[in-house]
Order: sequence, then structure tokens, then C-alpha cells
Amino acid sequence: MTKIGSHEKKNLLRAVIFGLLVVIFFVGIVFMYYRMVYEEKRSSIIKDGRMAAMYSADQFYQYLSPNIDLVKFTAYTLDEMIRDEKSDKEIQDFLVGQSTAIRNAVIENSTGLYGYINGRFFSGTNWIPPEDYVATARPWYTNAMAHPGELTILEPYVDVQSGNTMMAMGKTLCDDESVISVDISLDRMQKLTQEAVSSGDSDIEMILTSDGVVVTHSDIAEVGKYYGVDDGSLGAEIYKRLGRADEEYAEFVYEGKHYIIYDAVFQGDWHCVSVHDATTVFAGLNNILLVTLLVVIAIVIIIVIIFFISARRSIIAQRARASNEARSAFFSQMSHEIRTPINAILGMNEMIFRECRDKRILGYSGNIREAGKKLLDMVNDLLVFSENEKSDVAELAALQDLAEETLSDRMEVDDKQNARKKSFTAPEAVVLAVDDNQMNLEVLSSLLKRTAMAVELAESGDEALKLTAGKKYDLIFLDHMMPEKDGIETLKELRAAAGPNKETKVICVSANAIAGAREQYLEAGFDDYMSKPIDAGLLDGILIKYLPEDKLVYGKRDEDDMAETDAELPESLRKLTESSDIDIHAGIHNSGSVQAYIPLLKIFYNSMDDKVRELTDSYTQKDITNYIIRVHAMKSSARIIGAAELGEMAQDLEFAGKRGDEAFINAHHDAFISAYQSYREALAEIFETEEEEVSKPEADETLIEQVYEELKAAAEDMDCDRLQDILNEMDEYSFPEAERDRWRKIKEAVGNFDYEMIEKILET
Repeated sequence: MTKIGSHEKKNLLRAVIFGLLVVIFFVGIVFMYYRMVYEEKRSSIIKDGRMAAMYSADQFYQYLSPNIDLVKFTAYTLDEMIRDEKSDKEIQDFLVGQSTAIRNAVIENSTGLYGYINGRFFSGTNWIPPEDYVATARPWYTNAMAHPGELTILEPYVDVQSGNTMMAMGKTLCDDESVISVDISLDRMQKLTQEAVSSGDSDIEMILTSDGVVVTHSDIAEVGKYYGVDDGSLGAEIYKRLGRADEEYAEFVYEGKHYIIYDAVFQGDWHCVSVHDATTVFAGLNNILLVTLLVVIAIVIIIVIIFFISARRSIIAQRARASNEARSAFFSQMSHEIRTPINAILGMNEMIFRECRDKRILGYSGNIREAGKKLLDMVNDLLVFSENEKSDVAELAALQDLAEETLSDRMEVDDKQNARKKSFTAPEAVVLAVDDNQMNLEVLSSLLKRTAMAVELAESGDEALKLTAGKKYDLIFLDHMMPEKDGIETLKELRAAAGPNKETKVICVSANAIAGAREQYLEAGFDDYMSKPIDAGLLDGILIKYLPEDKLVYGKRDEDDMAETDAELPESLRKLTESSDIDIHAGIHNSGSVQAYIPLLKIFYNSMDDKVRELTDSYTQKDITNYIIRVHAMKSSARIIGAAELGEMAQDLEFAGKRGDEAFINAHHDAFISAYQSYREALAEIFETEEEEVSKPEADETLIEQVYEELKAAAEDMDCDRLQDILNEMDEYSFPEAERDRWRKIKEAVGNFDYEMIEKILET
């Protein structure tokens, strides 16, 4: 056996040190990536929990609201009857009539009104209690008397009359001795909690009173239990964490399982709790981490072996047949030894690939499988090489170089394929975009036109139906929340009509990025869904997926080089970052380019007065439906230009409107309007151009007449691009004073894509 010399020992030491450094480097990268994915997944669970809990709380509040109103109205009427000294028969007849009406026509979850009035028990359902029934000792009476003048809600109990699980609402009357009450069935509320789990929005859903009594639970066996006692149960662990931290969510481990909970408070101090069992998700990430580390270690072993062999290349070449045989045996043994852990890694990864349901983790697992197979192929090549006893060190070097070149070529091919997928045009395609918000239309139109396709716009559902009745489109983008006729109603009419677009793919575009939104829109009939602000990359994916293949032309497009020009930001935008909290980089990303971003800022600035007036009118008139639609549109516009904080304020008002929380709207409406108008001064520095108008040459009568004719023709053809080009050309001129108001109205109509208004203005 040949002894290892000092020179070889040094080379071996170098190989070991090199291998350790590579291991440390790659392990560090793996842990960083793992941590990033972990936090991303955790944030996603928290976000989904927040949406699920808020949605459920909103549903439960709406479920209770009619009964709350019923008790208040009935109490008001009975107060008048008591003051007017109405007879017991008149009171009984009133309660019977009310109970019959609410059960048959208004509130199906109520069994009827009852109460203790003028010293006796009354029942709106003519129920006669047993002789031992003492109304003043019942919880519905004592609870109301303990809180005079307030609407009280009793913890769940079994109704003596029906035997069902019920919850009572009650209120004292004007004589401070009488109480009116109504029983509410919990069946529908129980179904809502179970639906939240069956739909996948959460793993456990429950409603708890402030004291920890379970009102409803996705596991019906838990209803009525008291979680306020620290008995070591999961329910008690959850209740301990409600309202105990600054965050609205909590995270803890119970009996080896990792739970994340979100708490939405409603009805004053009740809790709607959404619980997610994140154990499987994080265990899957841990498995991915383990497999990735094993793959990294295996790759490092290969690198160290190759490095070590290369270092010994000159010595091995001088040795005789015995040395060659030893080298061949070494390769054979090492190749077999390395293949064993690689096969184990691939086997473990295959289990993850088969058992996991998370699409993202499946993507990672697929990448590991492909990389592992390539590594195994390289090891097999080494094994074949070792069996050739006549091969020399030069052939080993050639094999190493060939492997490196092959991997490099594969990476280059993958990169070219990805570029081909992402870079394309569609000059023969015609797309319709529908949205009541001018800024949203501008953004979507700008992003779509990068592909050289024809884009037509509509500002309402009725306008969209009019266009689709007479023209075939390759794809339709349809907003959800629009006044008068929303996106879902428009889609239903489109599908029901016998027009050319009955089968056209329709994509829902909405700012309702909540848990389950995609599934809801698909169920409503949409073919796909995109959230606002629109991501350009996701939009390209939608176009590739749904446009006819024969209309896609793959290859580089002009806008691929726009990033270089966008790097040169105008001075006005740099100043905007200093005078406001607008994130111009987010705005540019949302709109697609600097060139597209500046017109959006101008639309936002020019429409401020109209938006404030419309929202204020809805607020003053207590028109909650249109208030939600208008503040929703303002939220979308704020997020598009990069005003994130303003967008969050608008979203809070929108959610408050949806859950009927008028108190929240009243408390925050004025602050939102003030914040919205605070952007006026910063934007005015960019768009106030009256001084520039004075120095421009004045357009003569002949030019103005020619321009008006071109505008009329473009409006008749609904050619928004030509209209905008004409306006841009005329920016070099000022208008005579007699025409300035007319020109201002034309520009406003062009900005609103109101073609009929343009023709009407030109005819006057």
C-alpha cells in the first residue's frame, strides 16, 4: 500500500478546509432562505386568519342586528303602552302580532317575543309556562334587570319550550320592573362557524363571550363549554391569549402542535376566533430544510472529491499500474458510497412530493428532485469512468470539464426558455377592460398596451354589455365593485346573452384581496382573478394562459428596455418624495413605468374635488352602499400611486361599512378626508401649469377648427389613443379665452373616456 506523502497531506488538508468553507457558505444561504420562506408562510397564515375572523365577525353581527333592532323597537312601543296604561289584552295582542310577523316574514331565527310586564308573564307565541315557572327568576329577566336601560345578551341556554339551544336578548322597560325579551336560535350561527372550517379558511372557528363561554364552535360538542377556567384544555389556552397582547393574533404550541390564532372583537366584547393549525405547514418546511441540507452536503462531497483528485493529478500520473488500480477501486467505492445517501435523499423527497398539498412546497420539492437526479447522473458517470482501467487523469479532467459545461449549458437553456415565456407581444389581440375608476383603467390599459394589443375601455357594466353585444373580444377584464351594476351582475348578463362573447374568458379584477376571494369569484363564473394593484408579471401570465395561442408572438418587446429609462426620475418626482409620504417607486411598479405613472398622479390630483364631494354626499345622506363603493375606489387609487397609509385608512372605512359599523365611520370619516386632501399641495407643485400657458403661442381659429374635427372623428371611433395624442399635440398651444372653458371640458371628458360627452361638447 502506497504511503501518503507530506505534499498529499497538504492537498488533503486544503480539500477539507475548502469543503468546510463551502458547507458553511451554502448552509448559511439555505438557512437564510428557509427563514425567509418561514416568515412569508407565517405572515400568510396570519393574514388569512385575520380575514377569516373579520369576515365571520361581520356575518355574526349581521345575524344579530335584526334581533337587536326588534328588541329596541318593541321596547320603545311597550314603553308607550305602559305610559298610556294599555290593558294586558292589548299588550298580549301586540306581542302576538309582532311575534307572528317576525317569524313569518322578517327574522326566521327568532321564536317570538315574551316578557314580564305589569307584574305578569306574557308570551307572543301564547306559550303557557308550567306552574313552577317564575319569570322574575329566569336569567333573561335577572340579567336585564342587572343592566337597566341596556340591551343585554344572555349566554346560550336550552329553551324550556322548544328544547333547542338558544340565546336571549332583553331590555328593561320604562317602569324599571318590566322586561321584554326574544329568543334567538343558534343553528345558523353554528353553521357559519362550521362553514368557515369546511371552506378551508381556518382549522377551528368559534364565538366566545367576554367570560369565555362558547356560543358557537366548529366542533358542536364544544358549544356551551366555559373556557374561562384554566383546565389545561386547548380552549382554555386560546382564551388566555385573547386580548392579552398588542397584536390581534397570538402564536403558541400546545401538545406538540403549532397554533396561530386571530381574534376579531364584535358586539362590544365578544370574540370571533379563527384558529390555524400550522404544524403541518412548518413541518413541511423543516423537511424541505433537511432535504436541502443533505443535497448541499452531497454536492460538497462531490466537489471536495474532484478537488482532491485534481490536486493529486500529477502524482497519480507518475505511479504505475498499482496506483491506477487503487484509483479505480477508490472511484468505484466512493461512487457507490455517494449514491447511497443520494438515493435516500430522493426517497425522502418523493414522500414529501406525494404527501404535501402546498403548491409552493411542491414546487420546491420538484426542484430538489430534478437537481438530485442530475447529481445522481454525474455520480453514475464517475462509476462508469472508474470501471475503465485504462483511463488516465487527463480523461478525468475532461469528464469534470464536460460535466461543468453540461450544467452551464442547461442553465443557459433554462434562462432562454424563461425569457421566451415572459417576453411576448399580441398585436392581433383585442381586449376589453371594464372599471368605474379612471385610474384603474389607465393602469390596466398601460400595462396591456406593452404587448401592442388593441385595448378598449368601458366605465360601467351597462357600457361593457353594449360593447360586447356587437364585437368579439379575445379577453375581458371586469372590475367587481361598481355602482348600479357590479361585475358579478354584468357577468351574469353577459353569459345569458346570445352575443359573440358568451364564451369569452372573463378575468375578475378586484381590490378585495381577502382569504377565499379567488374561490368566490370562480364560483360566481369568472375564469380567473387578479388583485389590485395589478402585478405586471402576473398580468403577463394571465395573457399567456388565456389569449389564443395564434395571437401570441414570443420575443423581445420595446418595453423590455424601459427599466433603463425609468432609472432617470424627473426632478418633480424626487421632490414629491420629500414633500409627502407617497412611495413613487411603488407607484411606478404598480403603473408599469415612469411614463405611465405621471399621468396617473395627474388623474388623482385632478379628481380630488370630485371624489371628496361624492364620498361626503354619501356620508351625509347615510347612503352606506355607495359610500362603500366610493371609498373602495379611493383605496384602489391611493394604493396605485403609492400612498399606502391613505389606502389603509380607506380600507378600514370600507370594512366598517360592510359590517355596518357606523360609529367607526363617524369617528374616522373626517380624518380620512383631511388626509386625502393633504396630498393636494405636494401634487400641485407638479401639475399647476397656468404660468406656462401664458408663454405658449395661441392657437388660431383655423387650427382650433381642425383639431375639433379630429377630436370628433376619434370620439366617434372610440379611439382613446388618438384622442390623447391630439391633446398632447395641443399642449404646445394656449387657447383664446373664449375657448378655454370648452377645451377644459373636452380634456376632462377625454380623461373620463366619455366619448358621448366629447361629441356633445363639440356640437355646442
